Amino acid sequence: METRIRPRDAQVTASARPSALSAIPRPRTTADEVEERIVLAIALGEKSPGDRITEAELAATLNVSRMPAREALQKLHLRGVLVESDQRGLKVADYSDAFIDNLYEVRHSIERVVLRRVMSENFDRSELLEELEEHISQMRDLAGSDDTLLLGKTDLAFHRAILRHSGNELAAKIWEGLAQHCLIVFLRDWARVADRTSEVALHRHFADFIANGELEDIDVLLREHYTPAHDRE
Repeated sequence: METRIRPRDAQVTASARPSALSAIPRPRTTADEVEERIVLAIALGEKSPGDRITEAELAATLNVSRMPAREALQKLHLRGVLVESDQRGLKVADYSDAFIDNLYEVRHSIERVVLRRVMSENFDRSELLEELEEHISQMRDLAGSDDTLLLGKTDLAFHRAILRHSGNELAAKIWEGLAQHCLIVFLRDWARVADRTSEVALHRHFADFIANGELEDIDVLLREHYTPAHDRE
């Protein structure tokens, strides 16, 4: 006996089936790994402001071909993490206190805009708060580890989630232009802080503020969040 699929059954079957145009998983490339190593080296002080980085040196040190080394250098150059050197190659940008102050001034403006949106009266924050809880939980699990890189990336993911859920695509794109610089600063903060649980608590407070805080207190929240750990102690 032939079984016929009713229209409603067909809809269920179609919805359960992955779309032909669903996102293709993208494995990490060697260039991604090289880029990440450079960022980590800068954050941990293995590469200082003004230090020159060449394609040949990078390929030899990391035991990779020159093509992914070149690609990683080009990406970081475009983002301003590396700048032109007077000699051949590129050099690490100057991550001075003045640079970081400028970075956080721009970051403050962007995050202030999106916080006002996600904290508005009619905004559904449930999915955002759920994702922030996941990031906080991961930070808590990592707080006692030596995985500074994953801590910094989780910190970045926490703030990136707020931008994404806000629905302000322009603000999110501008913020992404700052992301690598922020990651370097985040990595430094996580590496230097004596009590990492205080950094976890800082993000706990940030999420609680989004859930129950007042719009007029956003600037205070951001200033407190951006204050280096050694200045908060």
